[in-house]
Order: sequence, then structure tokens, then C-alpha cells
Amino acid sequence: MKRFDKGYIFSSLLSDFFSTLVILFIIFEDLFFDETSKKEDMIGAIPFIIIGFVVIYLCFAIYRILYYRASGYELGETEIKCNRGVLFKKRSVLEYKKIHAINKKQTLFQRFFGIAVLTVDSGATSSSQQAEITVIEKDKTVDLLVNELNALKEDGIRGAETPAAEADVLLSDKDSLYNFTSKRKILYTLINIVSTAFYTALLGALALIVIAFCKTVIQFDLLGTVLIALLITVAAMLFLSAFSFIISAVYSFVAYHKFTITRQGNNIQISYGLLDKHTNTFSYDRIKAVKITQSLVQRMLGFAAIRLEVIGYTDDNGSNNSAEIGVLVPFCKYKEVGEILKKVLPDYVPEKKQTRSASYFPFVSWFMLIWSIVMGTTLLSLLAILQFVGAPAYGISAVLLSVAGAGILILCIKLVSAALSYHTNGIAVSNGKITAYSGGFTKNVTVFLAKNLIAVADVTTPLRKKKGITSLVMHLKTNALSNEVMVHIQNDTLTKELEELLIL
Repeated sequence: MKRFDKGYIFSSLLSDFFSTLVILFIIFEDLFFDETSKKEDMIGAIPFIIIGFVVIYLCFAIYRILYYRASGYELGETEIKCNRGVLFKKRSVLEYKKIHAINKKQTLFQRFFGIAVLTVDSGATSSSQQAEITVIEKDKTVDLLVNELNALKEDGIRGAETPAAEADVLLSDKDSLYNFTSKRKILYTLINIVSTAFYTALLGALALIVIAFCKTVIQFDLLGTVLIALLITVAAMLFLSAFSFIISAVYSFVAYHKFTITRQGNNIQISYGLLDKHTNTFSYDRIKAVKITQSLVQRMLGFAAIRLEVIGYTDDNGSNNSAEIGVLVPFCKYKEVGEILKKVLPDYVPEKKQTRSASYFPFVSWFMLIWSIVMGTTLLSLLAILQFVGAPAYGISAVLLSVAGAGILILCIKLVSAALSYHTNGIAVSNGKITAYSGGFTKNVTVFLAKNLIAVADVTTPLRKKKGITSLVMHLKTNALSNEVMVHIQNDTLTKELEELLIL
């Protein structure tokens, strides 16, 4: 069995050097940054800091050496084998025919030492960190392994050399179909800024309502108070927008550096990243679904992002980390989505919505009930508490009106969200393909094949059942956590239509 490249030790120790400094900073932070600390104490702590650094760094070094000595890989006739681990040793064996995703990753330190990490996954795990096979080799060696394993996925037996198929570059710097240029990245950043400003404005409106009600009842200068509150809101919007611009701009240029998509036979490859360079390769037939997402601001301006959900190899932890393997196109015009998918993933072009929500009221009925109970209980509780402590009448009125104003604003936001959901939710079924429209402020269009549908469930109430409406829950074929697609307030006849697809 061949051991990993020694560059693993050097790159890891370089990374561990900075990790050790961070650990020591956390431990001795109070000593050096506390105003009560004396200079003598700081000088006296230096030997302990040096000893602590040596001990911690030595532990890292011992672990890296032991991991290197215990780890390795081997290409057999029909399978790839891998050993790794120190305290808990793991031996993995994966048949070539069961390979579903092959991914290459390089951190900045690994690129400095010319090595890369190769992970091979069968689809039995939900992230690359849990992949069955891990190989750490020279960069060029990993590239050769990627090509060889892609060929072995089809043949299943390692013998005579299989010529690699010519790569069909679908999205590259020279292709006019899609290019995440600097101009697009700036526009992507500006869209994020507008989103930040929009939600900041909502919070500012809430603050204005609360302050205005209080000052009106207390009979202070309303105009001056509103102007001050408005200035604070504008300042907060400018600060958050500037901060968002810097973070978003750096993220878009660094995370999506040289973002390209290539296709080689049945394999799709996505490459991106400046500091951490990723090259993710997976099979076309392992795609679970394609999801087109639009935030409220993107929806108003006509932009969208396209994400992939691949069986066993998609980031499904609930975060919106768009630089993971799930990204197909990070930013494009909504009207370009069909054109892009037709050339890259022709089986997943979304169909036009064939149904729509059956009624508006169910989108707000439960919220109205819960909101009324919470608001009523809150107002009565506040009234009782303020009377118990002997608060003046104008003070009680100010508090109650402020709470009521905040509640009305929340209700208005919910009504708008429900209206968007009412116009968004729907479904289309055509030629073994299902297109599900869902979401409120964020619009989601999920496209998946009927063969990946494993269950259909109704979510309804007795009253809704009498009226023949329900919310559909479609379970997809995946081992990940987010294996549900929900479409709300539809005619219950759709359930039978989808159940028929399960039998086919």
C-alpha cells in the first residue's frame, strides 16, 4: 500500500503553526489585554508561553507523523483501498463501479507544497468530509488519478489503459454561454448590498414606529425624534451596506475564482476557488434535483442562482454556503436559466407552472390564530405588570401602542409573504419530470425526475380536507437531511397523480 505524499506533513505543520498561535492567544488573551495586568506578570508569562507553544506544536507534529505512517491507498483490480487514522484507524474499500463523486481540493498551504487531497465517494455519505476514500498526493498525480478513476467507474476493472474522453467545456472563460466575470461579480455584490439595505430598512421602520408611538403619547417633539431615528436608520444602512460590500466582493472574487464547469462523458466537473481550490467531479445520473433560487431582491431585479442536489454528496446542513458542490451557476439572469440548463442538464429544464394555490387564506390562517393569541397575551400581561408597578397612564399607553405597532408591522410582513407564496406555489408534471414552485420572500423552483420520487404525503386539516386542498410533501431519493420538497395549498387530486408516478 502506497503512503500519502510527505508534503502532507509539511503543509499540515505550517497550518498547525498558525493554529498553535491562535490557541495560545485564546489562553493568554486576558493576561495581555486586561488593564489590570502588570508588566512583570507579562514578562514572567513568556517562558510559559514558549513552553506551551512547544508542547502544543509537538503534539500536532506527532499526530501528523503518526497519521502519515498509518495512512495509504492502493488501486486494486476492481476496487480502491484506503487506510487512515491514528487513534481510530479506518480501512475503506470501494468498488470502482460504485464510485459516484471524485473531488480534488487544495488549500493555500497544500498548493505551496504542490499536493492535493482527493476524496472518492459512493453516495453513502452526505459530505466530502465523510467520503470513503481519501488520498493525499502530488497535484499532478491526483489529476492522473481523477482521470483513471473516471474511466474505471465505467469499466469496473483495472487493466489495459482506457483512453480518456475528450472534455466538452460547457462553461469556461472562452464560452459565451456563461462566464462569472468581474462585472457579474460586482453586480452580484451590489444585489447582496441591496438585500442588506432592504432588511435594514424594515428594522428601521420598526424602530420608527416604536419611538414615534412612545414620543407621541409622552408628548415630546415628534418631528425631532423621527428625524433622529431616521438618521440612525440611514447610518445603520450605510454601515451595513459598506460592510456587506467588502465581505461580498472579497467572497465572490476569492470563492468563485476561475469558476468553470466541464463535462466529460457522463461526468460533470466544477472547478473554483483562489485560496482553497476545489475540483468536484460527479456523475450526471447521480443528480437528485436542480434548484433555482431567487431572493426577494433578485426576484424583483430578475436574477437567480442555480444549485445542484446530488445524491449523497450535497451540502445539506441548512446553510447558504453557495461555494460548495451544490452550486451550478452562482449568479445569472432568470431568463437565462432555461438556456443554461438545456445545454448543461437537458433533463432538468423547468416546465411552466400547471397548477396554482387553491386559496390565499390558508397561508395566513394558522399564523393569524397564533399571532392573535400571542399579541393578546402580551398586551394583557404588560398591562397587568405596568399597573402593578404603578406606571403613569401615558407610560402604559406608550408601551401598549409600541407593542401593538410592532405587531401590526410583523402582521403586514406576514401578509406580504403569504401573498408571494400564494402566487408562487404550484407544480408541473411532464414526461417523467416534476417541477415544484415554492417559497415566499425566497422563490424556489425545484426540478427532479419521477424516478427520484420515493414518497408523497399530504399535510392538511379537517377543514381543508373538506374543501379539497392540501400541502404536498414530496420525498426524494437521497440519504441527505433535506430530502423534502413542499408545495403548499394545492388541490388534493394532485396527490393521486403523483402517487401514480411512484408505481411506474
